[in-house]
Amino acid sequence: MEYVLLLLAAIFTDNFVFTRFLGIEQSFISSEKPSSAVRGGGLVTAVSFVGGGLTYLLYIFALSPLKISFLTLPIGVLLVTAVVAGMEAAVKNSTFEETLRAQIPMLTTNAIIIGAVFLAIEQKLNIGAAFLLFLGAGIGYTLAALVFASIRERISHCVPPAAFAGIPIMITAAALAVMAFSGFAGLHF
Repeated sequence: MEYVLLLLAAIFTDNFVFTRFLGIEQSFISSEKPSSAVRGGGLVTAVSFVGGGLTYLLYIFALSPLKISFLTLPIGVLLVTAVVAGMEAAVKNSTFEETLRAQIPMLTTNAIIIGAVFLAIEQKLNIGAAFLLFLGAGIGYTLAALVFASIRERISHCVPPAAFAGIPIMITAAALAVMAFSGFAGLHF
C-alpha cells in the first residue's frame, strides 16, 4: 500500500511540475496539442524510469559505497543522454522516430528526471520505491503537459483583450492551473 501511495503522491500531491517547478518550461512550451503532450509525456516517463533508475542503481551500488557521490549529477546526465540515444536507435526508420527526434532536446535536459533521482537519494528510498517515484514523476509530467496543452488549445479558440494577447494570457492561465492543482496539496497519502 505504501508503494501505491508513493506513486499517487508523485503524480498528484508532490507533482514535480506544479509543486517543485521542475520541467515546467518544457511541459508548458512543448505541448501544443493534447496528443503531442501525451506522446512527449510518455517519452519523459520512459526516460525517467529507465535513465533515473539506472542513475539511482549506480548511486546505490557504486557511487555511494566508493564515496564519490558528487559524480551523481554528471553521470546521471550522461546516462539519461545514453538512454535517449538508445531509444532513438531503437525506433530508427519507424513512424515514432520523428516524434522522438523533435523531443530529444527536451528529454536530455528535463530537470524532472535528475530531480527525481536526487529526491530518491535524499529520502533514502529503497530500489522499488525509487522506481515508482521515477514512474510517478513521468506520469505527473504527462498530466501537467496535458493540462497546459488543453489550456493552449482552449485559448486558441478565444480572443483575449489586447493587453493579454500572446504570452501574457498563457502565463496567466498557467498560473491559474498551478493554483487549481495546488488543491491536491492538502491531501496526505
